[in-house]
Amino acid sequence: MPATAVDVTPHPDLTADGIVAVATAQRDAWRAIALSTEAVDRAATEETVLRLYTEALPEAAPPQIIWCRSPLEAARLVVAEPDRLGAPARDRIRDLTWSLGRARLAERLGPREFGRVWQAACGDIAPLMSTLIARISTAVEEQTAETDAAARTALRVALTHAVHGQFDAAWLPLYEAAGMASGLGRMARAAGWWWPFENAVILTERPLALRLDDQDRLHHGDGPALVYPDGFAVYSWRGTPLTEEFGQRLATTTPETIRAEENAELRRMMVEHYTPERFLKDSGAQPLQQDEAGKLWRIEMGQDESIVMVEVVNSSPEPDGTFNVYFLRVPPSTQTAKAGVAWTFGLTEDEYQPLQQT
Repeated sequence: MPATAVDVTPHPDLTADGIVAVATAQRDAWRAIALSTEAVDRAATEETVLRLYTEALPEAAPPQIIWCRSPLEAARLVVAEPDRLGAPARDRIRDLTWSLGRARLAERLGPREFGRVWQAACGDIAPLMSTLIARISTAVEEQTAETDAAARTALRVALTHAVHGQFDAAWLPLYEAAGMASGLGRMARAAGWWWPFENAVILTERPLALRLDDQDRLHHGDGPALVYPDGFAVYSWRGTPLTEEFGQRLATTTPETIRAEENAELRRMMVEHYTPERFLKDSGAQPLQQDEAGKLWRIEMGQDESIVMVEVVNSSPEPDGTFNVYFLRVPPSTQTAKAGVAWTFGLTEDEYQPLQQT
């Protein structure tokens, strides 16, 4: 059998339920590994990767170690210096481990149980890791001119040789829960993306910042959602990719820049970032209507749909005696505050008869 970086035989005493129990107990720890932005311990990482090479490629001489600050810098190096690096070694170091381990675990557990333990170990984190890998890869390719197809293709090929380090949390939790202790797991804990070649290994730093919203989407309105030490960055709003130009402009949004934006989708993001209630106040808007439910506000947005909100006051006081004020976004066709509040409960205005306003 070809040499691999891991003993890909599942632990003989572990059952499917046992694997699920181990994976569940380690779920938070693996998420922390995957999303870590801590500075890399370079000396420890180099020791780890040299040990992995000894395990996976015992016949090869120790590789030269090269550090890069981001996947972009690393991919560019792969394109620029192929002779220095030698032949790619990902297939022997990562891919063989993946395929043999999966095959043996699936054979032992059977298709149904394998699916269950996979979901327990990786079901929560794998989609996020896949998304992050895809977003970073796309952002790397986009650092070249759109018209330079050859340069984009070269970077795309370079990315296929990468091992994703901390983002291999998409599958490593299952392997470790099954007792397949892995040098790849040690590398996931040690660094970001890395590129194994016969003559050299390229290691990269973790991100300086990795920001997600409450639905695990890349998201930040005051700068990049993902940024590396060399400045390579990914801008995103609730999972939607942004250009660097718009991402920087979003951070300085004002009522004037919102109204000046011609693209309706970008204008919507700007309003969300600024917040509709703040936009309403800073635009000098006046309430259209008021009743026992609250105040109805409207801001006309030219050819785009109007922003309509109901201002309501919480009837329960805070500990300091004050009453919180909330703004509820309602459909543009709303004519009264009561109808707007009713809509938030899935009711018509006539159906909405609260005993106490909350």
